Amino acid sequence: MFNKFIHSLFVVLSLLLLSSSLHVFAADKTVQPMTTSVEMTEKINLNQATSEQLATIKGLGQKKAQAIVDYRQENGAFISFEQLVDVKGIGPGTLKKIQPWLTL
Repeated sequence: MFNKFIHSLFVVLSLLLLSSSLHVFAADKTVQPMTTSVEMTEKINLNQATSEQLATIKGLGQKKAQAIVDYRQENGAFISFEQLVDVKGIGPGTLKKIQPWLTL
């Protein structure tokens, strides 16, 4: 009888401990994820920005940002946003996403 009581007590305590540790573990998973882009409050000048500055725009990344800078160095300043589709890796969809964050 005593062994049965101890066994039941052990099971109940194990379940309580398990549920509380799962709660703590779940709480650890709610940490905000890191992002590579920043919350933008000002527009970035397409003709003056560095690749690092352009890469902060969500949807660009470092590779496309560098392609924009390379294109600008080879072809001169952008006179319209539509010229961005001539940059390798940037299509109409990407242009539509990033244009609100750019200025000429």
